[in-house]
Amino acid sequence: MRKLFLSPFFSPLFFIVLWSALVLTVLIFYPEKTFEITTDGELIDVATYTSYGLMLLTMVCVFQDFKKKRLSWLIYLMLGVCALLREAGIQHHLSKTDSTPFKSRFFLNPDNPLSEKIFYGAILLILFGAILYLAIKYAKHLTTSFFKLNTITWSIATFCSVLVFAKFADRFPSHYRHVKNLDVLPRSFIDLWSLLEESSELFLPLLVVITFWQYHILKKSST
Repeated sequence: MRKLFLSPFFSPLFFIVLWSALVLTVLIFYPEKTFEITTDGELIDVATYTSYGLMLLTMVCVFQDFKKKRLSWLIYLMLGVCALLREAGIQHHLSKTDSTPFKSRFFLNPDNPLSEKIFYGAILLILFGAILYLAIKYAKHLTTSFFKLNTITWSIATFCSVLVFAKFADRFPSHYRHVKNLDVLPRSFIDLWSLLEESSELFLPLLVVITFWQYHILKKSST
């Protein structure tokens, strides 16, 4: 079991098998409840928050594994908390004059206060700076180790792939409506893509949990 968990293919197979099972179960057995299942406060939403709680708890549990990488651990924790807050929709409650302060239109809108633009701009710079730090520090290693079937690298690659897919699923309906010049999309179409988005986002924190525990076991084995 330990050998299977530490395999570079564990994370991608974990996602593909369980995510496919979840999506197919909903579409085959509960197609009429797709909208209800993906609504805020319902099944997938509750499971997603539970996954984020498990993710943050895992980060705390493996803290000692990052004695020489304290800054990296703090960035991981910060990004994890930010992801949880975004999932909770906090971005829609921050600005007094706009729907969200984290889009380009917010900074281009002259009606939004300069103080808010400076404050939220600084937050974005901190987040981008943290991500850039990780990219510079680990990009070379991740690139070379991917072809060597490094377990952690493959888990990170799986996480990034799922993240990109979730964003694609989130944007696709609106882009499709624009390209096809449609006023309204079919309800079934919207529900399908909502299911694909919400279900894939559910697995993001779980993939982080897997990655941290894989790192913990591998580090413990090497000492």
